[in-house]
Amino acid sequence: MTTAPTTVPDSQVDVVLDLRHWPAPTDGQEALVGLWQQLEPALHAKPLAAGSVHVWESESGRITVEIVRVDAHLERASADTHFAIAAVRQRSALVYRCAECERGNRSGYGSFRCRGCADAGRPDRICVDHAVVLDGALLPSCADHRPSCRGCARTAVFWCSGRDCRTTVAWCEEHRRRHPQDPDTDYCPDCYRHAFPVCERPGCQAVGTARCDWLDPAGHACGRSACTRHARRWQVFGYERVGIGLCQEHDRVRSLTADEILWQICGTAGRRRGQRMPSLAAFGHNLRTVQHVELAVDYRSIRARLAMLQTRLRAMAPSPALRAVERAAPDWDRQLEELMGTARQGEVLVERLRALVREHDHRFGAEIAAGLTLAEYKPPRPPEFGGGLWVRVPEHLIGKFIGPQGSRIKDYTARLGLKVDLHGRRRTSR
Repeated sequence: MTTAPTTVPDSQVDVVLDLRHWPAPTDGQEALVGLWQQLEPALHAKPLAAGSVHVWESESGRITVEIVRVDAHLERASADTHFAIAAVRQRSALVYRCAECERGNRSGYGSFRCRGCADAGRPDRICVDHAVVLDGALLPSCADHRPSCRGCARTAVFWCSGRDCRTTVAWCEEHRRRHPQDPDTDYCPDCYRHAFPVCERPGCQAVGTARCDWLDPAGHACGRSACTRHARRWQVFGYERVGIGLCQEHDRVRSLTADEILWQICGTAGRRRGQRMPSLAAFGHNLRTVQHVELAVDYRSIRARLAMLQTRLRAMAPSPALRAVERAAPDWDRQLEELMGTARQGEVLVERLRALVREHDHRFGAEIAAGLTLAEYKPPRPPEFGGGLWVRVPEHLIGKFIGPQGSRIKDYTARLGLKVDLHGRRRTSR
């Protein structure tokens, strides 16, 4: 600590007094003046130069005087020379003293507080030499309150950074699991297994970065992990989004009922931050890919099943899935209204198609037209999608409706100016 006492006007020599190695107290101006009166005679008759240093040593300690300015006309100091103390360097006052140092008759700055002492109502502080700081977090403690390992009660050496411990649980060296890339991050065995699970495929030791999202009826995810080579994804949110992860046991979506499919999709979307709920048309696409072909275009039934799912979720504890479904419900209602309007347009087109069938197929046209019904109509949305009209035809008349090498259905497409196809056949556009 440097202090600046009152200087003598018109001084000839300015000095800095260094008392950091002098143990005797020098508080107050009178004590400082008395000390200087003892030191000054040693400077008399000595040549003085700015920047020079003069040292007094004794068994008690050491005092250093640094000359910072000398009058240009002064060659040597004498009893008539006017000195001014420009500054004083002193040891900093210890506001917080280390309890361990005091017990050893030493002085140390207590820069840390022990959490154990604070919890016990003790105001003790500890210096940097006596503080115990484990790896992983700046949580100092004294020697008496050094944490013990949760697993075996040995002396702890690090704080676990894992999801469950969150740097609040200490462990010994034997239970340390190091981060594969970060040398400053350590885990206990359980947190390490959660952060870096081994792939579920037998014999594979790679890290399982993809977790199974399969939900049980209560909304709890399976959680099994697979590496990128063995991971399975059910792409229900579009190809630009990460799909539902599936383990070997749950990779059986084609055997699911329609309600189970809706539950898995809605439940997973609710658990993911920022994941939008699929539209009714997207639900239809997902149902179609797992062989629920008829339901895939029955949007009234899809909406009704989603309403039933919402009712079931309301009967359970509040969950992210319920909140996500309730947020999406108004959009689904709006989409259903639009789809029903589109369906009415499709019925008009089907009636035109019936007329074309009767006109161009004199032998089977009447029978085909009588059994021809609308499955789905998608208006053209160029340039990405060309739209289409998907219809149902009695099984025994499908060949007659398509014609040799697809000639008749191609002719209907050309005359309507819109792709005509049979419901259930592999689609080339949406």
